[in-house]
Amino acid sequence: MNRPLILFMLFVCTFNAFSQVGIGTTTPDQSAILDITSTSQGLLLPRMNESQRDAIPNPATGLLIYLIDGTQQCLQVFNGANWENIYCPTANTAPTASNVTFSGLLSVGAVLSGNYSYQDSESDLEDVSLFQWYRADDGTGTNEVAIAGATNSNYTLTSGDNGKHISFGVTPIAATGALTGIEVKSNYSGAVGSASTITARINEFHYDNIGTDTNEFVEIRITGNLGSQPVDLSQYTVSLYNGSNQSTYLTETLDNLTQTCDASNCYYVWESIGIQNGAPDGIALSGPSGLIEFISYEGVFTAVDGIASGVSSTDTTVSETNSSPTGSSIERTNTGTWNLTSANTKAAENSL
Repeated sequence: MNRPLILFMLFVCTFNAFSQVGIGTTTPDQSAILDITSTSQGLLLPRMNESQRDAIPNPATGLLIYLIDGTQQCLQVFNGANWENIYCPTANTAPTASNVTFSGLLSVGAVLSGNYSYQDSESDLEDVSLFQWYRADDGTGTNEVAIAGATNSNYTLTSGDNGKHISFGVTPIAATGALTGIEVKSNYSGAVGSASTITARINEFHYDNIGTDTNEFVEIRITGNLGSQPVDLSQYTVSLYNGSNQSTYLTETLDNLTQTCDASNCYYVWESIGIQNGAPDGIALSGPSGLIEFISYEGVFTAVDGIASGVSSTDTTVSETNSSPTGSSIERTNTGTWNLTSANTKAAENSL
């Protein structure tokens, strides 16, 4: 090889060794020794575990790697003495379900609705979560079985559920990241009854007595022991009606009332209220399917609003007066008739 050619090659090599380098660009930035330009790809650093990293001979200060060792992942730099973490991404966690409950009447033929809250630590959106309804022999889940085909958020109770306890399960699913969470079940509620055996009624009330009216109340009775009561008592509403304008003046749901149960029934008492004294006035009870009954005292009228709108009341034909004892009440018998008693039995079985 002649001398001019050798000199030329040495010149080119020397020039390239100290020139800027551009990848994806022909005009690297003047401040960069290496300028990588791309809108579709990234820079991939060497990836290695701890053993591979520690086998690097004489690592230079500022040397970068991406450590992947088991579940640990970190961008690391050699600071001249040790490897130091620059950034360690947070591991993606699976979504969770909480506040898993269901509502509806525990009666054959009734529709139960599952409820829950979805959470994800990385704010990954919910995809189509999985649902499963269960039945068991008691409230602790004895002999639990998944109900075949009951995989929607709503479930209609069947004759196979009669006498059983019910639970609702949710497996949360995320659209991205860690997709599948752990199933969470509601508490068991029951036992399920037949439609003919679960009934709610206005059971007792007191509105007038000698002197200043005291201890006024309305009591609702629902058949069945504590375990047989409706899951969602907020679906039952007591409404007080003013017969002078046929409109409601006070309402309350059973979940806010005092509950007392015996082996056969549960009693819900709404007290510390001012009940109007009639001529006439009324009380309405409604449930998940609408109006259950609308009674009145000291006359009959047709409601113009509320759950009993357009319905004529049924008079108890029994009334209290300003000479009735302070502890009196109007009680309902097992046959459905009403009687005046001098000693009320609120929160317990009627005496008649």
